[in-house]
Amino acid sequence: MKAIAVLLLLLCNTAVYAQECDCRKKFDSVQVYLRKNYVGFIDKVTPVTQQAYTAMLTKMRLQAATIKGATHCLLLVNRYLRFFKDQHLSLHIGYRPLKEKIVLTPQQLDLLQKQPLSGIAGIYQAGSLYRVALVKNLRGLRTYAAVIMESSAPGWQPGDVLFELAATGPDKFDLISYAEQQVNFDTLTVGKRYDGLAALGWQKPGAGLPQQAAGITPEVPAFADMPAAPFFFRQINDSTAYFRVSSFDATVYPLADSVLNANDEYLRRNPNLVIDVRNAGLGADKLIERLRPLLYTQPVRITGADFYATPDNIAAWGHILDEQTGKLPEEYVEQIRTAIHQGDGLQGRLVSMGPDENMILPAPVPLPAKVAVLINGRCSNTAEQFLLEAAQSQKVKLMGTPTAGALDYSNVARVKFTAPDFSVDYPVTRSRRVAAGLGIDNKGIQPAVKINFNAAGWLEEVVKQF
Repeated sequence: MKAIAVLLLLLCNTAVYAQECDCRKKFDSVQVYLRKNYVGFIDKVTPVTQQAYTAMLTKMRLQAATIKGATHCLLLVNRYLRFFKDQHLSLHIGYRPLKEKIVLTPQQLDLLQKQPLSGIAGIYQAGSLYRVALVKNLRGLRTYAAVIMESSAPGWQPGDVLFELAATGPDKFDLISYAEQQVNFDTLTVGKRYDGLAALGWQKPGAGLPQQAAGITPEVPAFADMPAAPFFFRQINDSTAYFRVSSFDATVYPLADSVLNANDEYLRRNPNLVIDVRNAGLGADKLIERLRPLLYTQPVRITGADFYATPDNIAAWGHILDEQTGKLPEEYVEQIRTAIHQGDGLQGRLVSMGPDENMILPAPVPLPAKVAVLINGRCSNTAEQFLLEAAQSQKVKLMGTPTAGALDYSNVARVKFTAPDFSVDYPVTRSRRVAAGLGIDNKGIQPAVKINFNAAGWLEEVVKQF
């Protein structure tokens, strides 16, 4: 099972298209491929959701038939991927777009200058870098175009389109950004109560403090002199220690191990320990294994995963296993190779990657006797795997806000398309938590105690819980 967590599967399945973007054909290629190979499809398109999925698909296929530009076609693909609400299902764009020019007349610019501050259209400034005219300009999926008036950024001239807004609902937009001379998609809200443009640094002259900036306060650090290091240990008082873990990445594990070894005496002496895993995401199991003895009180149930057996997915695993020969322990590689070949000749069958396990350690260590694990909405992936184990300990209490919820579907494969170049990452394994009704995707792991990390003195509130 350990080897599964460290594999990133990259499947290059190249399809050749004509140079002119045939959006209907490209869109269909993506959705047909995912229907056959994406493990989440079997759970997310069900009798309950089938009608909504079919309506969405019909609408998008009609839109695709009218789209000529590659970027708007891929925006449509990106909207399709969002239907599944899977953080491991993502689009990657590999081409550099051609710049679009829009010439605005003096009359248009004068009208934009007079637009109310509360409206979307108008003149916007981003510091001293850009001044743009955000003008309503319907083209393809686009609703608004941001046309450069002044720029100090290299390569950008007046008349260039810097970004686009494509409406998806009342006050809701897709953002298509070209600022890095690449295509990047995002979503934002622009309305009376929330200004996503202000959050990105865009402000109309005379608007005062950006609405979004006025309503958001950053998280208060645990200590005023908090260093930027990924791992940090400090004694809070004579009975409580604090250990920050900002990454589970295997490349920085030696640093975590070093910090833990240097403070081993304090860890064994303190009745209380705070482990702060806020913002931690992808990684490997090594640090989890290192922390387990501090938390352990009883056997821990570890739920296994199933592999979605299709010819494409089996080929992807076979390719990556060949690459890992000599890098991972041979028994891990052969264990996985045997598991995936259970699916030979199958199309769309779940096969076990290994049984559920009860992880048993020797007798629990007496100290720390109580552990508070701090979590927030940016905890995901490996951090959430750690939390699922930690929450089973009688000495652990999760505190903070719900996590991201991005663990049920994992082990990413990649399919590549061309003309234009883009790829789609999609998961090929599913945790058996899903079938048991214990999935966490889009719900997150819930804290036992809610903590407002934006308020001063939150660490004192955590200590009081002991």
